[in-house]
Amino acid sequence: MIAKQCVMRNLMQVMGAVLVCMLPLMLTSSLINTYLLTTGKVLVPIVLYVGSIVFLVLPLLYGVMAFLSELLLVGNASILRAFDTLASVPMYLRSMRIGVCVFVRTVLWLSIPFGITTAYIYMVVSGNPEMVGTPEFFPMMVSQAVGLYTIVSIPFMARVICYLGAYPLMMRDPNLGAWQATKQSVRTLKGHWKAMIVFLVSFLGWELFGIWTMGIGMLFYWGYLLSSFLIYFQIVEQGDAFPPEKHNMQ
Repeated sequence: MIAKQCVMRNLMQVMGAVLVCMLPLMLTSSLINTYLLTTGKVLVPIVLYVGSIVFLVLPLLYGVMAFLSELLLVGNASILRAFDTLASVPMYLRSMRIGVCVFVRTVLWLSIPFGITTAYIYMVVSGNPEMVGTPEFFPMMVSQAVGLYTIVSIPFMARVICYLGAYPLMMRDPNLGAWQATKQSVRTLKGHWKAMIVFLVSFLGWELFGIWTMGIGMLFYWGYLLSSFLIYFQIVEQGDAFPPEKHNMQ
């Protein structure tokens, strides 16, 4: 409730900050689609996509988390905080290190539900090879695969989201290493795995709303989700000391 009120009071700023983070990915996706249609080559688009995530999206995510943290602590913040990581080389490198650590851990955990979904598709295709050539096979398989992956990935996403606590930890302690910060974040939320599953499921309605609004609502969804997580992390970390103490968020 605190996060929702804070986001609603500063809706345009929050949506603008999330858009700043997503914009490089959106522009890159447009270039990738054009390149694929004209050349048919796959390697260059993959490099561009991963490069945009590592060198732009992840550093900007650090800035967005700093913006949301200040918004929750102080009550107001400048959207320019989202660009803080681009202001100096040391901060940019620090944001990229934590971003890469979270990204690698995310890929590793989400490869498990991806493998389960792939195995399911293989079993269906090998068990009913005559269905492959039918018109209804592809849309049916896509809907089943998406549904299965969505359900199976929820407990793994609950694990992944625990790593986001590394951002406020590194903001408060610039000397803390990126890998150490992710481990410390998981230790802080140890025993809260089921609560994180419930946390993620509670946002499914907002996620569907974001998809239904052709992606515009996703700007609110991500701002609300990240703000709620930051508050939850502070409550777990500080307990009775919540509301959180005001730290220097660098």
